[in-house]
Amino acid sequence: MAARDFPKTYAFRRDQCKEPSWQSSGGRAWRANRARRGLPEAASPALLAGLAEQEARKSRWRRAGIFGDLPTRLLMRALKVTPWFLEPVLVPPWTLLFFLIAAAQRRAVAGNLQALFPEWSGARATAGAYRVFLNFAFTFVDAMRVETGTGQVDWAIDGLEHFEDLRSRKDGCLILTAHMGNYDMAAPLFSSMFGRTIHAVRAPEREPEMQAIREAEIAEKERLNPYFKTCFNTGGQMLGVELARYLQQGDVVALQGDRVIFEVSPMEAEVEPGLRMRLPRGPLYLARISGAPCFPLFILRDGWRRYRVMVQAPVELPPRVRGRGEDSGTTVWAGTILGVVKAHWSQWFVFEPVLRRGERSEA
Repeated sequence: MAARDFPKTYAFRRDQCKEPSWQSSGGRAWRANRARRGLPEAASPALLAGLAEQEARKSRWRRAGIFGDLPTRLLMRALKVTPWFLEPVLVPPWTLLFFLIAAAQRRAVAGNLQALFPEWSGARATAGAYRVFLNFAFTFVDAMRVETGTGQVDWAIDGLEHFEDLRSRKDGCLILTAHMGNYDMAAPLFSSMFGRTIHAVRAPEREPEMQAIREAEIAEKERLNPYFKTCFNTGGQMLGVELARYLQQGDVVALQGDRVIFEVSPMEAEVEPGLRMRLPRGPLYLARISGAPCFPLFILRDGWRRYRVMVQAPVELPPRVRGRGEDSGTTVWAGTILGVVKAHWSQWFVFEPVLRRGERSEA
């Protein structure tokens, strides 16, 4: 159809698509509208350069923060030239610096400890929070030592009969674990001992540069350990279906059931009289839907470069009663985690509010 065949209402010329002229009535209205919104009349080159510099400055501060990639990159370089015997001298003061900077995480850990031990004073809870930060720093350094090839760690296993039970089963199995010890280092190592594929589910990093480092590390671990695979929980609806398929084909799926971050759906359970625990809903639902046996497995740091894998008997979940709002297995599930956390609280690396004292509320 030729242009002349269009109705006059739709006819236009190319020059009519330009921005309104500076002196025209349309241009004056455009400038007045931007003035009402507090915007400049035009994006000058100086303004664009200033915005770009401001964004670059924000990016540098973000990358240098507690979730950024620059501290990790600096640590990886430093470990290649720092002798091991200086670690006890250098790690505590650096930990104290991060402890003072990370105010929200410091308060969250202290709050969890006060909920766990209501008889503790605020000062004791703060001191306990520093112990958590310090243990996390030492485990992080151990992981980086192994990653950079400048150190090795020793392992021991508690509950060897349950470990052998998990290893010898032909059907798919779940591993329920928590953010304790050096979980990132243990999974690739023991996947080769299982002789079956382990799919470890983990949350992505908060910053894209740190996520790139983590993906490169995981790719190398997967190359060296063919039985080890990683699934990032990015909030998509298909992850549960994918994990259920892995279980159906006889693989092992490892889930951390103690941390609610990003868009993870939460649930809440009363684990002790007056003590409520906030947990992710997905791991329990996967155990319910798949019917796979779930083995609690926790990693503990015993000392200098020494770690212990604690394996427990499969969790016995009560039958779910239809029509009830809360799953009867929630308390059992949460109590399994809490029992280990309470005994080894200084190695529980959850830096968000999880425990609280008070009446029941909707999660």
